[in-house]
Amino acid sequence: MRIGFIGAGRVGFTMGKYFRIHDLDVVGYYSRTSEHAKEAAEFTDTCYFTDARELISLCDAVILTVSDSAISTVFSDICGPELSGKILCHTSGATSSKVFDNTSYQIYGYSIHPIYAISDRYESYEHFSNAFITIDGKKERLGAVTDMISKAGLRYAVIDSDCKSKYHAASVMASNMVCGLYGAAIRLMTECGFSEEDAGAALSGLFRDNAIGASEKGPVLQLTGPLERNDIATVRGHLDALSSEDAMLYRTAAAEVLKLAKVKNNDRDYSDMESLLKGDCV
Repeated sequence: MRIGFIGAGRVGFTMGKYFRIHDLDVVGYYSRTSEHAKEAAEFTDTCYFTDARELISLCDAVILTVSDSAISTVFSDICGPELSGKILCHTSGATSSKVFDNTSYQIYGYSIHPIYAISDRYESYEHFSNAFITIDGKKERLGAVTDMISKAGLRYAVIDSDCKSKYHAASVMASNMVCGLYGAAIRLMTECGFSEEDAGAALSGLFRDNAIGASEKGPVLQLTGPLERNDIATVRGHLDALSSEDAMLYRTAAAEVLKLAKVKNNDRDYSDMESLLKGDCV
């Protein structure tokens, strides 16, 4: 399968380089900024194009690695007879493959979203084998898309397009929102007199090792702490020490932790802890 990329940002650089390393046939890149396409082509040892339709005509599959907000516009710009009968993918986590449905041409549309934080155009490919690809789209050419992902050595799952927003919310919870909680923890440490640098140093090992444990063993087996051991006095002390805004964040996160605790210790009575987290007197 000959593959072309439209868009030459971090995702385009990373996927193109990774695909090339795994012997997929990457034709090259088109970008509205020609210099970006040229840089991506040099990085991946492929070609760059100043005309998107020329690239499309040489490919069996075209992958749009553009921002979520640009997918519809780019699709409208490139939609034509050159795409007829071909596979067209985007890499958005929040947008489903249905964005490609509004056309009279026979296009096989898919979303191939990597669950992976791509932070650098030139380095993220080195660990892209850790990415998990979620696919939704047409049944007719689905086998060709999954073969492409398998050949690259990546794990994948196929989901229904209607589940895309819920799926993406789960991904955000496991990545961006964790960063928010970690940021809040550092802020609270600075309120206790730590410098921001010392707060980061103090929490980094705890955060990193816990994340590794949760990902390898699962969140239930990794769970420890006052909520898990049903330590009401300690949790009450936490809530008393926090501002109303931080206490609300703590209560919301703690409610999810308590669900895990109940699975881990199904013989333990957490009813008083639940009442405390709901704001009832205990």
